[in-house]
Amino acid sequence: MAVGTGTALTGNEFIDKTIADGVFSPDIWSKKVLAATESNLVLATLWTRQFESDARVGKAIKIASIGNLAARAKTENAAISYETVTETVVTLTLNLWDYAAIGVEDIVEVQANVNVRSEYEQKMGYALAQDVDTKLATSAAGFTQVVGTLGTPFTDDNVRRAVQYLDDADAPEDGRFMVMTPAEKNDKLALDRWSNQLYRGGTGGEQVTRGRIGSEVYGLRPYVTTNLFKPSAGQANNIAAHRDAYALVMQRGPKMHLFYDIDYFTWKVASEQIFGHGELRDAFGVCLRGAS
Repeated sequence: MAVGTGTALTGNEFIDKTIADGVFSPDIWSKKVLAATESNLVLATLWTRQFESDARVGKAIKIASIGNLAARAKTENAAISYETVTETVVTLTLNLWDYAAIGVEDIVEVQANVNVRSEYEQKMGYALAQDVDTKLATSAAGFTQVVGTLGTPFTDDNVRRAVQYLDDADAPEDGRFMVMTPAEKNDKLALDRWSNQLYRGGTGGEQVTRGRIGSEVYGLRPYVTTNLFKPSAGQANNIAAHRDAYALVMQRGPKMHLFYDIDYFTWKVASEQIFGHGELRDAFGVCLRGAS
């Protein structure tokens, strides 16, 4: 049989040749997709959200402070003195309005073997959540209290100093946490005080076996994420804090909008959110400089 430019092939050779060329073995697209990896987003759940009920309307939330009073000795037959307290106001401005959007043409919806619009709607939700988390992570550099050195894993001493900062500020023990990069977790798993069951408790060396730091370290609940602020390559601003150090107010959660544009035969999908964030108690937060 003559094939192509006249090359003679036997029947079996013809079948082998056409299979190799993909005639009978087309590429098959899986109905499952390989979604981009997503960071473990934690800060939006760690900082206080208690002021969101006040954000139904308005451009800002003003929070009045209440200071402590002084006890004084009473002198017989003398009038008492009354304190005049000048309080401060913390303002949380709700001025962040972000969105994620995508257009899906009809031909894509008809010919695709996966639900393209549904897949990207989920990714829009992640994009907005990551945007909030990134802004919160960046804000940690604003804490006055700083320990550690950028580019070098923070030490056990650094963590204990951060804990002392929180103790000195009378930060409640309940609600304290620490957020670190995977590089910091890797470094700490090599420290006996962080992984050895003689220090950490438990049975069977669970911290090392499962690659976990544990439930608490010096009263700080540990979290690991790749989404911390990194001023430069190999550097990271980790966080040790109490939840009341910072506030997040989501005035409008992610809200989905769906519109069909007949001029382009395209489904236009967009999601938006309105929020604000700000520092409440500077002394309740510590920027834990380290490595990434």
